[in-house]
Amino acid sequence: MMHASEILKEVMKVGFDEAVVSAHNYNSIYLKIANYKVDSIVEKRGTMGSLYVTKGKRIAFTNIEKLDIQSVRASIENIKRALGNTKPKEDYFGIASGKFKYRSKSIYDSKIADTGPDKAASLANDLISKVDASNLAGTLYLTEWKNELATSNGVDASAKSTAARLSMRIFRGDFSIQDTVASKRLSGIDIRQILKSAEFMEYINAKSKIKAGTYDIIYSRPSAGALLSMANTMACMGNVESGSFFTNKLGSYVADKDLSLYDDGATPEGVASSPFDDEGYPTQKTKFIENGKLVKYLHNYSTAKKYNTKSTGNAGLVNPEPNMLVVEHKRKQSIDALISSIDRGILVTNIWYTRFSNYLTGDFSTMPRDLAIYIEKGSPVFAIKQMGVGSGIGIRISDNMIRMMKNITRVGNDFAQSTSWETIGTYYFTPSVLAEKVKISIA
Repeated sequence: MMHASEILKEVMKVGFDEAVVSAHNYNSIYLKIANYKVDSIVEKRGTMGSLYVTKGKRIAFTNIEKLDIQSVRASIENIKRALGNTKPKEDYFGIASGKFKYRSKSIYDSKIADTGPDKAASLANDLISKVDASNLAGTLYLTEWKNELATSNGVDASAKSTAARLSMRIFRGDFSIQDTVASKRLSGIDIRQILKSAEFMEYINAKSKIKAGTYDIIYSRPSAGALLSMANTMACMGNVESGSFFTNKLGSYVADKDLSLYDDGATPEGVASSPFDDEGYPTQKTKFIENGKLVKYLHNYSTAKKYNTKSTGNAGLVNPEPNMLVVEHKRKQSIDALISSIDRGILVTNIWYTRFSNYLTGDFSTMPRDLAIYIEKGSPVFAIKQMGVGSGIGIRISDNMIRMMKNITRVGNDFAQSTSWETIGTYYFTPSVLAEKVKISIA
């Protein structure tokens, strides 16, 4: 395996103006749970890399499949050809320069690194034994990795880390509920967090349908994070320039005045955090919505230079990219207190098929799945009838991101790191949230 600094030397022999080389090696275990037992285990070990180069404001990016000299030289030839076919990006101002000091450190848990397939299966069986349900499905993902970064502007950095992610779908009768926990430490995979979510099924006394209309919605922690994580994505300057619901809104109120949102790439506990971004600039915690007001966009070095500001540690080499969302609200209550405050509403525990009809205005729709509970006069009344276990429940939420954030008047006291059940990669620290006056249609 070639190191990033060694690859950089090969790259710069060609005569590029700038280059950024990343080298990545990883060990991972992906375990699948089905029908209350371990169904399969896949172990993967590998290396990969990427190469970013510029010449006369022309930019090209490619992956390196293997970190050996043959693959590296093949990637260099590929990127030379690609660069010749690109047009100059006149508003490009380079990559970060300097030998940076990194304030944050990545957490490396040797217990994750030492967990092979047999130990992973034993861990999964122990977790399964703690769940009382008619059926159970899910995944356990464990990984360790090392990232190296070398740039033509003086960066030579590395970090190693670990991560664990547990997703469980618990079935009781005709209903199911799904939750996901994530941590850089094996000890952070706490089944009690998922079992706490499963307690929502205790509210089921009956099942029925609802009519289309306007309802207050309690989004559980994973669904709240899946929706609100679009905020730091759309606060990235590349998206702002191409058209996001934050375009031309800097200094304007875009959320409830008790709500603040951060992009955090520096917290050691964050699964998606790192000491440095993709060009080697130190990551940081950036408050981009403060007490409801949009106060900052997220930048890499080039976009920061263009707008006469400083990088927020959000490279993204071609365009700035989000790190991790952190949700903060001044008004916190227990989930029971949130429920008791609702005259007519729905507790949504899971969502899928979230789609934007207009990124510039922020109009979107999403479909609840698994357990959703109708609430009336402060009490859970019934579970909304499903179309079938494994599918949606026959209702669609239609909302607008700015309107929704302005109507998040309270949040739960269940703040934790979580991620979507659908994908590995997007992580966030968030509580459950209450959004008022949401439009519901019937599928």
